[in-house]
Amino acid sequence: MAQISVINEDKLWTRSYLSLLLVNVLLCFGFYMLPPTLPAYVKQIGGSNFQASLVIGMFSSMSLVSRVISGSIVDAKGEKVIMIIGIVIVAICSIAYMWLPVNGILFFRFLQGAGWGMATAAIATAVYKIVPDKRRGEGSGYYALTVIVSLSLTPIVAILIMNHFNFSYVLIVSALLTAAGVFMLVTGLPELSPNPTTLHGEKRAITLKNIFEKGALLPSGLCFILSIPLCGIMAYLVLFGQELQMENVWIYFIGYTGMILLTRPFIGRLLDRKGHVVIILPGSILMIVGLILLSLTHSATMLVISSLFYGLGYGAVQPSLQTWAVNRCPEDRKGAANGLFLSSIDMGYMVGSVLLGYTAGRGSYSAMYGYSTIFMVAFLVIYVVSLAKSRELGKNPVK
Repeated sequence: MAQISVINEDKLWTRSYLSLLLVNVLLCFGFYMLPPTLPAYVKQIGGSNFQASLVIGMFSSMSLVSRVISGSIVDAKGEKVIMIIGIVIVAICSIAYMWLPVNGILFFRFLQGAGWGMATAAIATAVYKIVPDKRRGEGSGYYALTVIVSLSLTPIVAILIMNHFNFSYVLIVSALLTAAGVFMLVTGLPELSPNPTTLHGEKRAITLKNIFEKGALLPSGLCFILSIPLCGIMAYLVLFGQELQMENVWIYFIGYTGMILLTRPFIGRLLDRKGHVVIILPGSILMIVGLILLSLTHSATMLVISSLFYGLGYGAVQPSLQTWAVNRCPEDRKGAANGLFLSSIDMGYMVGSVLLGYTAGRGSYSAMYGYSTIFMVAFLVIYVVSLAKSRELGKNPVK
């Protein structure tokens, strides 16, 4: 009996884990249909360029705040109820855009940022709680894969729907997918934390002090730096293609996603066995190489090669940072750790969109990608220094 218990404790592909992955896929596929299409719709119904940009900016700012706060709320109230509330908000806002004027869209976009922050913080926390400790890197890697694949493929689907039909169909599909996620939660996922408590058995209060988890600060800070050059790729690659007069610039995302899909299974297992050092150090170097190649790109072949380097590096480093952030925190602080980590991505996007956009305006998008390597060099330096200090203090830098 003892042997069966151990096997069950180490089992990754449980019903709860599979349900969470499916819920996350439905949420991400529904949500990521909006960023490439909603700004264009705002302009189509009479909005200005500034109002179209606010569609992204207002959402990011609220998502940032919501993710930080939601982590602490999840620790106090449990994951499942926060997931349901967050996804319902996302779905309602998506379908409401169909009838709203520009100012109404901006307000509901603000609300949708709150729902997105709540849902993603709760799902991430649930994943890290239910996967076995010995397989946390592998389990978190597959979870990260659902996000990356959705982010890479959904915009293509959304643009095709909008071009062949109209924006209303995009909203309908988006709302149906997210609503299906709620249905999965209600019918297919057992309660994860019915009585959330601290390690001492007392319910944790939602206070400003409990919002920030100190153990996750270093990995979250590194993820913030990591997200700045990523924003340059996600937000400006199409404009980079126009600068090069390269119509098939979208093939970058094929190479980027393909490399992550190819390497994700063994990267997660390697993280569990060897720790984050053997992954983050070479992974960050691969990202630097990918950015340098991208800045020098003048052909489709070189574009694909740069995507392979960057995709391999990012697909290895980002999930490893998140696992590291969670591992550094107590069991009753996983929600706060995930909230802080995910908010660092939002902050990186906000800073990157402004800073890199200004850099490109002063020069070119090729130069912008070249300058983006500065952030990855800073990332590498801070990471190496933190490892050196950990060894000096007698800590295990692998954990």
